[in-house]
Amino acid sequence: MNDNAEMTEIERLIELHKIYDLKHRRDHAVDQKDWDTYAALHSDDYEGASIPGAKVVGGRAAADALAAHMANVTTVHHSHTPVIEFQDRNHATGVWAMEDNLFWKRNGEKQWLRGYGFYHETYVREADGQWRFTYRRLDRTHAESSPGATVMAADFSGENPTMGVG
Repeated sequence: MNDNAEMTEIERLIELHKIYDLKHRRDHAVDQKDWDTYAALHSDDYEGASIPGAKVVGGRAAADALAAHMANVTTVHHSHTPVIEFQDRNHATGVWAMEDNLFWKRNGEKQWLRGYGFYHETYVREADGQWRFTYRRLDRTHAESSPGATVMAADFSGENPTMGVG
């Protein structure tokens, strides 16, 4: 299939739904700590701007890094109101509004962080016909946390250099 061939409206809607499904499966995989599924949703050359000072490349590396950072954290992710643009039949970009809630214990005390912002992502439809993430960055616009959570947040995932969790 020619990458530059124009998509019909029906084709566009079908592929749009597949990207929505990809995003939903990503959020579910994180919240359920299903790291094999998470890895499979990302391309081999995926680049994550998730951990300050360290560029993560590849779906497996991203899953392993996130698993380590979220080992003792319960997460709840909500992604909504996407803006998806197709560059061609096999490449797209997306911006998703998001909210995430993270819960953990530190020194026996309950800690939490609630973040709001936008995921900036790119996607590719690979040879097997499946859409996969090729890039993700989280820009937080606001976060609220329990006392003591800021230090812990920076230690957990670093999706945002300012607040750190996602």
